Amino acid sequence: MSLWINGEWRPGRGPGFSKQDPVNLKVVWQGEAADAGQVAEAVAAARQAFPSWARLPFAARQAIVEKFAALLEASKAELTAVIGAETGKPRWEAAGEVTAMINKVAISVKAYHVRTGEQHSDLPDGAATLRHRPHGVLAVFGPYNFPGHLPNGHIVPALLAGNTVVFKPSELTPRSGEAVVKLWQQAGLPVGVLNLVQGGRDTGEALSGQADIDGLLFTGSSTTGFLSASPAGRATAEDPRAGDGR
Repeated sequence: MSLWINGEWRPGRGPGFSKQDPVNLKVVWQGEAADAGQVAEAVAAARQAFPSWARLPFAARQAIVEKFAALLEASKAELTAVIGAETGKPRWEAAGEVTAMINKVAISVKAYHVRTGEQHSDLPDGAATLRHRPHGVLAVFGPYNFPGHLPNGHIVPALLAGNTVVFKPSELTPRSGEAVVKLWQQAGLPVGVLNLVQGGRDTGEALSGQADIDGLLFTGSSTTGFLSASPAGRATAEDPRAGDGR
């Protein structure tokens, strides 16, 4: 069962693939990619979950995200081993990545309060009020080199702000993505708020080409940026991106 869609673990309907430990060449993960139909199902689940998640008081969203941080702390040794096995990183570096994931929660909570809320300005002929709202459904692409920390840097603030997420890890680090999503599941995220699709370029293009996503977040190469920019740019009025190498 390699996909997490609408609160259910499912097998993918796309091609099977596996991941080897780059040091000892042992298989550490195997499963199937999501096909285009399953990607669409994941986006639909995120869309359905969005209104109720966005309306949830911030304190309730924060409590779930902080539960996730506590689970990261409790599972630090296990997640460190997973990241090390998939990337070939030494244990100290993988452990530092998990620590950065934990710290991101407090940083994001503070940033939310600094950057959001109502702002009022007086004008010569009246007044202006600035309010912030979630974007909606966000696609998050994870890279292979920091498979926990970098997508976590998108997912945590996105969820805190009331967005829902469809997450596609790198096909080189599927086990790390799966392990992180299982912790979110344990933290008590409502059904559909976070969905996981596995796969390579075909799955990524199917996700970035979805008309019903409101933004795409990733850290990666300029090549990936150009490949994802065109379909998402046509489909959405707002298309926030970060770290595309440009």
